[in-house]
Amino acid sequence: MKRRPKPCVQRQAMVIEEISVLNSSATNNVTVIIAAYQKPKALSFVLLALKRQTILPEEVIVADDGSGPEMRDMLSNISSSLPFRLSHVWQKNEGFRAARSRNNAIYRSTGKIIAFLDQDVLPHRNWLEQHLHHTRPGQVSIGRMLELSGDISQIEPQQIENGEFETWHKPDQMTHMNKLQKKNAFYAAIRRAGIGIKAKPALQTCNTSAHRDDLFRVNGLDEEYIGWGQEDDDLGRRLYKAGVTPCPVINKALVSHMPHPVCHTEWKNGSNIERFHRKLSSFRSARGLADHPHSDVIFTEFNG
Repeated sequence: MKRRPKPCVQRQAMVIEEISVLNSSATNNVTVIIAAYQKPKALSFVLLALKRQTILPEEVIVADDGSGPEMRDMLSNISSSLPFRLSHVWQKNEGFRAARSRNNAIYRSTGKIIAFLDQDVLPHRNWLEQHLHHTRPGQVSIGRMLELSGDISQIEPQQIENGEFETWHKPDQMTHMNKLQKKNAFYAAIRRAGIGIKAKPALQTCNTSAHRDDLFRVNGLDEEYIGWGQEDDDLGRRLYKAGVTPCPVINKALVSHMPHPVCHTEWKNGSNIERFHRKLSSFRSARGLADHPHSDVIFTEFNG
């Protein structure tokens, strides 16, 4: 009889064993990759939020899509105060190349598990712990974002460090996250049953985690996606095609999104949509991790 993939909810004994392993040390064999561009202050807040995680990452890599020197200066200044290794991988600014930028970081990562964030999302205190509980070989954990309300421009560093930002949400937002969890758990269940809907549940690289080996197996993100949109959806559908199963942690692995003006309003008319709707011939990307390292990329370790 063919064995079915493991579901999200594991046997109680397995969960207890995992919690014991997680609590046995202050850090874990995990790399957090933060996609960044030209917002050093916002990125510094993300790093402060990572400092207060119940389970600390072993390393954090900033995947920089061509920021100016202010970004590197900020990272250099903050690095000595961080309880994890901090690195910066930078590529030239030649338009929006988030897929290539994230691959730059994946290629240089050392963690067995890779968790993804964006520079405008603040992870809640047990964010990484939740991802570690649910991410294993052949299984990817997927989350979403809670929108912050109020005047975000006035955030002070201490409000990140003491976790005050976690309270800046309207009550109905968690109700919405619970509904999203149920919806995406359904998509995950029917996918495990072999009748998955294309690219659902959707993977968003602002809040997801996967095993490094699985990312290399699909050759990382497809670097032919240039411009905003669809590169993370494409990564999700290729992981699923490769047999990786999704595990939604939408109401568990929480991040708060710092709102900003929308600057990618025309993406639905762009070439990325057309590319995404093409028939997928392979779970491996056409241009990805196999093409690395790139000669124009600068990799800096600040406190390794």
